[in-house]
Amino acid sequence: MLENTNTSRRRFIKIGSSMVIASAASSSGAEVLFKRRSQVSRELLEVGLILGAGGSTNWGSGGIWDRLLNPPPGFPRRTGMLFTKVWSADPQVAERFSKRCGVEIVKNFDSMVGNVQGMFLDDHYSVAYNYKLAQPYLEAGIPTYINRPYADSMVKARDMVNRAKKGDAPLMTASDWEFLKEVHIVKSRFKPSDITGYEAWNSSNDYYSHGIHGLWFAFAAVGGGIHSIAFKSKDWRTCVNPYDPEKCGVTHVLYKDRGKGQFTGKIYEGQMPGVGINNCAIIVQPGNQTFINYWADDWARDEFEWLPMLHQIQRMFETGEMPQTHDEILEKTAMFITAFYSHLEKKGEMIPLDALPEDWAIGSPYKDKNSKAAIDPYIKLFGKEKGFLQPPA
Repeated sequence: MLENTNTSRRRFIKIGSSMVIASAASSSGAEVLFKRRSQVSRELLEVGLILGAGGSTNWGSGGIWDRLLNPPPGFPRRTGMLFTKVWSADPQVAERFSKRCGVEIVKNFDSMVGNVQGMFLDDHYSVAYNYKLAQPYLEAGIPTYINRPYADSMVKARDMVNRAKKGDAPLMTASDWEFLKEVHIVKSRFKPSDITGYEAWNSSNDYYSHGIHGLWFAFAAVGGGIHSIAFKSKDWRTCVNPYDPEKCGVTHVLYKDRGKGQFTGKIYEGQMPGVGINNCAIIVQPGNQTFINYWADDWARDEFEWLPMLHQIQRMFETGEMPQTHDEILEKTAMFITAFYSHLEKKGEMIPLDALPEDWAIGSPYKDKNSKAAIDPYIKLFGKEKGFLQPPA
């Protein structure tokens, strides 16, 4: 029994070979599985969740999104979505989530097809397998959000985009930093063709799981059109001193000519120095205008960091309109994977995005016992995926 008092309308659509969905996922006319009966309706959009086997390492669903979609007693409802079903490669993780949030555990990862109106995939350990986990949902036309970093190779990234197009399934992958107020300010003050350079800072380290925040923050603020990229760092996992970004990692980005010649950007792993504890920051040229997002308390982070992205996901689930195009999803994914390829394979050389081998894969990068335990169920389910980085045998 769900512990939420809000009404949830079960408007399930049987999905099969006879189902026809009207238009492309990126268009406003895309068919969706949930439509409110009126603008003031209290109906909740029912969401399925594939939850990571890593337990406490699920920073999204296991500590942030769970309480915002399925608020515990005494907390206000702040989205129109509700987790109703969950699957995890680790049954104990699914059991804990079910008890905490009042959701139904399903037997198989594809058992939610036809029974939910939107999907979340949230597992940092399953990135090499996301294309298989997402396949049944994308082919069935179910709007799907896949947590960062989305894919570990461009072959898999394109596979999901192609399946989303074929199934007319709205598709989204993102960092919550892409929807920060500072991104909107930069976009409102600068035309993409006017930008001549930038420097950005990313307070979180571990390039694979959190360093990507800085890349996609810059991508959202500045836009695409990337020619080549390099990631220079002694160790992609840790930052020696987050208050001295030069001693951590630096991502160098060269952009194509957008009207005023090619320009460069730098994204530092570490906080912008000298301005107090900050989440992320960016200086945009011309004019060296500075935009800083500061760390805040839990209430402010809910309101201004987590919820803006969740509301964009909900909007996509309800309207079928994607906040980014398929091409933008592919470019920002190539931005991340090519930077990692530069670091792991080419000693930090600048690599053109179109020179990245399509089938080169990052792999499953964590080496500790907990990581192995989190990845092993996927290996048993789907087989071992190739990649530069592999968990211990």
